[in-house]
Amino acid sequence: MIAHMPSLSRPVWLVVIGVVSAAIFLYSTAMDEPSVRLVTKIVPVLCLALWLLPRSNANARWITMGLLLSAIGDFCLEWANSWFLAGLIAFLLAHLAYITAYVRLVRRARLILLVPVAAFGIASFRVLEPSLGDMTVPVALYTTVICCMLWRAWALIGERPNESRKAWSAAFGATSFALSDTLVAWNRFVEPSTTLALLLMLLYWGGQWAIAASASDDSPDIMSAGRP
Repeated sequence: MIAHMPSLSRPVWLVVIGVVSAAIFLYSTAMDEPSVRLVTKIVPVLCLALWLLPRSNANARWITMGLLLSAIGDFCLEWANSWFLAGLIAFLLAHLAYITAYVRLVRRARLILLVPVAAFGIASFRVLEPSLGDMTVPVALYTTVICCMLWRAWALIGERPNESRKAWSAAFGATSFALSDTLVAWNRFVEPSTTLALLLMLLYWGGQWAIAASASDDSPDIMSAGRP
């Protein structure tokens, strides 16, 4: 009797496809192969979206929407330099989707968290501002939105003791995403570097993975915490 090979589950296939595509993208970036980058860049984030897609709770759907918008942003940024603004808008909408998911979880403001987040946003923008030119206003708006996403992700910490792992996952993901976006701007407007391009993609994918993992359960998850 011939033993049957165990079939790989759908999540395992998504992991394999996502990791292989990410590795090919990083190699093609190092080798400067733009056509390969265009094909492979969006695949890891699409795999994360497909992983979350079966989940029925509203917060997972908002995170899935953010992942799909991020994939559109990835495509725009890779397609042509002239599409940078379109990519920026797609990512801005992705952050708004993530903000919606996190505000649904915790509505308490926790304004004290705005202090380090605002300091990070202002410092990053001030460093980049001399090199932004016509993109100064769009980048300022984008920086404000991603800082809001960072704030609302960190606001989850300590609010749901039974789901602290997912709260920390959201906070780590948002932080990694924010750092990646800062490096994207530096790499585009200040000093392009292949090494920096590789690092920012690792931060980006790590951030997106953590954000997706923070919405990986199927329970309805709405919380209106008290006012500050």
